[in-house]
Amino acid sequence: MLRKIVEEIIQYRILPDTVRHWRELHGGTDSAVGVIGTPVMPNMYVVKSNTSERIAAESRFYRIYQGISLLPRIKYVDPEYRFFIYEFIPGETRYRRGTKQALMSELIDRMIRHYVHPELPDDFEWVEDPKRVERDIDYAASVIGSHLTEEDHVLIKDIHVRRSKRMSKKDLYVLHGDFGVHNFLFDRGRLSGIIDPIPKVGRQIYDLLYAFCSSPDDLHLSILLNAAEQMNGGSTNTLELKEDMVLALYFRIATCLIHHPEDLVQYQNAWKEWKRLLGNG
Repeated sequence: MLRKIVEEIIQYRILPDTVRHWRELHGGTDSAVGVIGTPVMPNMYVVKSNTSERIAAESRFYRIYQGISLLPRIKYVDPEYRFFIYEFIPGETRYRRGTKQALMSELIDRMIRHYVHPELPDDFEWVEDPKRVERDIDYAASVIGSHLTEEDHVLIKDIHVRRSKRMSKKDLYVLHGDFGVHNFLFDRGRLSGIIDPIPKVGRQIYDLLYAFCSSPDDLHLSILLNAAEQMNGGSTNTLELKEDMVLALYFRIATCLIHHPEDLVQYQNAWKEWKRLLGNG
């Protein structure tokens, strides 16, 4: 599939004539992805193919936030949304654990603080829709099973009931939606780019917590509270933050069991810490 797309790009001269050397990339993404360039500069552009819905949403996200330097700049979008092309960002998804406080501060300053409201309320799916969250909880519970106690599963349902009463479609932002270290690029230890959005609308705290929980190191209240206050420009409702965090951590434990089971013990230790902070330890 990707080969045919690249052949089309070359045939119709979508990129300069000299840009015709390419290779496919393989990794965790569910897209077909390749880099294309010249013999001297082999990594000039990224070609990405997926469903038309995903390509339309992702390319739209990049255009909404084209002024954010961490995001790639779009070169071309196929009119039928079969693929799009963006400028290559040097870096690797090799997050150095133990640097979370600095990373969170940088993500807020360079990304989250620049989030905007959607043009229309239904531009993207509402990620914190209580009905959607309820389904996500049921799925996470089926994955986690006995790795947490029955009391833990009940706690999450109780938190969801309380959160649902304060969830509103007002004051929503266009979010990255998959805002974790697996999508952060680092070049010589420094944050150089953010890729692979699955755009949603929601509160800014959703992406903040997603990033915070996406690695098992330094999952401490002091670091998260500093980040939340930096993002909000002032005080934060600590109880609501704790409940939001425990739910985000619950979802992350399910993800960990599927993709990174070697991190489970660290996440379980963090779970115990946050339960104590909620008064349930």
